[in-house]
Amino acid sequence: MNGDDRARLATITSMLGDLLANLSGQARIHETPTDEQLIAKAKAKILARRQRQALFPGLQVADPAWDLLLELYIVCLERRRVSVTGLGHHANVPSATVLRWLSAFQETGLIERERDPQDRRRIWVRLTDEGRRRVTISVHTEMQITSGKSIAA
Repeated sequence: MNGDDRARLATITSMLGDLLANLSGQARIHETPTDEQLIAKAKAKILARRQRQALFPGLQVADPAWDLLLELYIVCLERRRVSVTGLGHHANVPSATVLRWLSAFQETGLIERERDPQDRRRIWVRLTDEGRRRVTISVHTEMQITSGKSIAA
């Protein structure tokens, strides 16, 4: 280990010490964001992913599973409905990928599917309460991290 490595290690150690002191010496932040704040954050993430994808034409640099969950989350919070086909279109994810991920989401209890009684060809998809809870936690946690606030345990 050279002098630069020791200096970096000392800096990291100091930062960790400060972080631990702050967590033990201050109340953790328990702010709950509004649905509007969560929607805005989810939409911003989708826009950022699309802009990043435009920078790398021909390469897959997105995370289709998360994009689908974010789209379902926005639909849920905006109290709208979305079909399987519409979900793929809005998330910009190929239909085979959508179907594969929806099967995995359904198996883990994150989504429910419902056949449209007026059009048997259409299937509505929505987050379950557990799916909404998990995505909310993820979006809220990211909001706290990016704002520099500590996260409640």
